[in-house]
Amino acid sequence: MLQTIRSKLILASCVSFFSLCALTALNLWSLSYINKLMILSESFGDLANNILEVRRFEKNVFLYYDKESLKEVIVYLDKTDKLVNDLASDIIRIIGNKRFKEFKDNLTGYQKDMLQLKTSLGEKREFDQEPFRRQGKAMVVFSNELFDLKRSKIHKTINHISMVPFAFLAIFIILMAMATTLYTKRLLSPLKMLQKKTKQVGGGDFTPIAFKENYNDEISGLIRAFNRMATEIETNQENLLQARKMAALGTFTAGIAHELNNPINNISLTAEAFMEEYSGKLDPAADEMLEDIIVQVERANDIVRNLLDFSHTREATFSELDVKDLLHSTIKLIKNQIKPTGIKLNLLFPESLYPVKGNIRSLQQVFLNILNNANNAMPNGGTIGIRAENDGRGFVRIDISDTGQGITPESMEHIFEPFYTTKGIGKGVGLGLSVTYSLVKNHGGYISVDSDVGKGTTFSVFIPSVDSDLQSA
Repeated sequence: MLQTIRSKLILASCVSFFSLCALTALNLWSLSYINKLMILSESFGDLANNILEVRRFEKNVFLYYDKESLKEVIVYLDKTDKLVNDLASDIIRIIGNKRFKEFKDNLTGYQKDMLQLKTSLGEKREFDQEPFRRQGKAMVVFSNELFDLKRSKIHKTINHISMVPFAFLAIFIILMAMATTLYTKRLLSPLKMLQKKTKQVGGGDFTPIAFKENYNDEISGLIRAFNRMATEIETNQENLLQARKMAALGTFTAGIAHELNNPINNISLTAEAFMEEYSGKLDPAADEMLEDIIVQVERANDIVRNLLDFSHTREATFSELDVKDLLHSTIKLIKNQIKPTGIKLNLLFPESLYPVKGNIRSLQQVFLNILNNANNAMPNGGTIGIRAENDGRGFVRIDISDTGQGITPESMEHIFEPFYTTKGIGKGVGLGLSVTYSLVKNHGGYISVDSDVGKGTTFSVFIPSVDSDLQSA
């Protein structure tokens, strides 16, 4: 669920926000609770003060038999009784039900005795003061003990409440540490690595960034896109270098081809005229040498034609072509060459195959060159597979695969270079795939090779397709 950095940041922000809200609410509750405790503490203080006032007026009663002081004693006893009733639940919670009952009985007895004392004072009779002092002292001791206990509990409660912000601070620090780890590990470190790799790409190092594929966040997507970009840049750079090399060699070979064309034609014309003039007048050995001259001149003409094709000196006209018809016509041209070797052809063409725009002769030569290589790679027979499909990127892809001996990695680096060949001397000049590469590039397409030594090779030719919408229009 929390796979993206955005979702994790939202979660961290929400947790931080609700933590602050909870801390604020807790502080408000703490202040309210402390205020309640203070009011309660004042009530307990009033209770203790009322009992002290009772004792103070009690002394005047005992010393001077003062009726007014007795009235004050009764008034403060009533206040104390009412306050005790109001605080009963809190007093029981603090000091226990047994002690509270003892105090309550003592207070009630003291009140009763004071009311009876009112009659004795009126009649000026003697009375025993000791029970009053004992009861009064017990109430003072109780009230002081109660007040001390309550104050102690209030201090403990305040201390506990004061620890809550520190607990929330610890939680907030932990959350911040987790967020910092997330920022550093999943955001800052990858971005720093991307910055470093971008500089390396600028320096020509296209090594992909290694990372865990199970991540599905924005940074991982960025790294995957960067790796694809680096791979495509490397591929395009290689294609660009190859294209520049081919262009330079094309210019060079075009000049050579034109320079060789005239003397080769003169030699051919001279040899044919000599044969017509002296046919039957020469001995067999001279006739054989003359025929060999004509054959070699034809071979030289083929080489010059290949050089001209490679250099693109001849202007080609482009038209809309059906790929299936193009491939079938090409197969007819080479069928007689592959038939004797027992090679089987497997064709796979879909019904909805987009047409391409190109020169039919040039594209036939492209596929003829690849098919010739496949034929040569299987002298003892095998299978050639030809498959065409729309690749979904505006190209028609044509795969030509064989079950031959394959291409070694050492040769793979040079197969599109002019004059590179693995054939023996006199069996090829190494222009077939160079011409193929140039013709495909001239059509706005590209070519790739996949080979496994001992198992076979697949050439994939990509030719731009004609827009299907335009076709339907």
